[in-house]
Amino acid sequence: MEPGVRLTGLEGLPPDASQKWAAARVWAASQAPYLATALLALQPLVVDQSGVDGDPPYDLSRLPVDRGWRVYLDPYVLDDLDVPTIGYWLVHQVAHLLRDHAGRFPGSGAPPAEGEGDLFGRRSADSVRWNVSADMEINDDLEAGEVKLPPEAPLPEQLELPDSWLAEQYWHALEGREVPAVDCGSATDARPRDWETHQPGLDGPSTGLIRREVARRVKEALEAGRMTGGWARWAEEVLSPKENWRQQFASAIRRGVADAVGRVDFTYERPSRRSGAAQGVILPSMRQPLPRVAIVIDTSASMRQEQLAQALGEVNGVVRAVGVGRRELHVICCDERAYDAQRVLDARALRLEGGGGTDLGEGLRAASELRPRPHVLVVLTDGHTPWPDRPPAGPRVVVGVLDADGSAPGWAKRVMIDTGGEK
Repeated sequence: MEPGVRLTGLEGLPPDASQKWAAARVWAASQAPYLATALLALQPLVVDQSGVDGDPPYDLSRLPVDRGWRVYLDPYVLDDLDVPTIGYWLVHQVAHLLRDHAGRFPGSGAPPAEGEGDLFGRRSADSVRWNVSADMEINDDLEAGEVKLPPEAPLPEQLELPDSWLAEQYWHALEGREVPAVDCGSATDARPRDWETHQPGLDGPSTGLIRREVARRVKEALEAGRMTGGWARWAEEVLSPKENWRQQFASAIRRGVADAVGRVDFTYERPSRRSGAAQGVILPSMRQPLPRVAIVIDTSASMRQEQLAQALGEVNGVVRAVGVGRRELHVICCDERAYDAQRVLDARALRLEGGGGTDLGEGLRAASELRPRPHVLVVLTDGHTPWPDRPPAGPRVVVGVLDADGSAPGWAKRVMIDTGGEK
């Protein structure tokens, strides 16, 4: 935290600001009663920047929140905003927490590039783009009485994007585009901010109970016809959780990687250190291979844009899951033919090719002919393709199916990828 900045409880607010804060929280709960439990669970902390010479170092105009359900208040910000605007930001911020945007952050944990820190407040461009994407996921289906969006709250139409997308879809669509440098706190990307406390906040069981109560009240509002949109999908996922396909997907890949890492062999390229004990005999050492992964992406005409965006996101997930072997990652685009393999460290560097018919057998064949041969082969597809009768020789095959009506071969590990997701 910058010199001259103090972190206090509500006692750090002047009387007028304290009354405005209390009024805004009650007003927000009355306008969005399905969120009342979450709104009342927020723990306010005051960031007093009055001791700083010059401009305040932290922009808290959005009332940012952290993953521990703490909301950070600047007395000057509360003084400048009216009660309805404060109420909007409270509704907005609890939506970040309820929808677990921090846990869904698909970006890199790398520090910002040179020059980014001045613009983004020492956050990476990935964090800023994800914040805007998550904001649009929330704002395009806001159902909260008289709560109005302030001009600085981004909507998809302002960036010429469709409504009702998930944050992950906006994230891919905004790649390479200029976005506003907004900051809603670490509840969006799990990256700690300088103004945040290091003390523990609400724990997992407590936040789980809050989510279930909010989901129950959302469902009641839906049944009464008072709500539509993404909150319905979110509530259904909370109250009737499906098997976590992301965990299944990552687990299947890790099992294949573990098999590869567990394979050790003898090599004479580096003699054993025990050779000195055996006069005139060169003993081999043991070698453990780095895991090699190939990904075949279905780029046929039957794949929808949002499915391709999802597939690209899963490529990044595979890169993170593979770890030390990511330099051995190859990606092959395939429609009715396989295109040249690309070696990538990040999905953003991937060049999508295709758009014709579908025959993923060609992609499987091309992947199996890579040298050295991959240990794990991941296929991302809608499943509307003919499959070979037999698996490619050697690699473990994991098929991520992005369409409930799609198929996967019996010889592969099938994981159903839910492109609807939760909001």
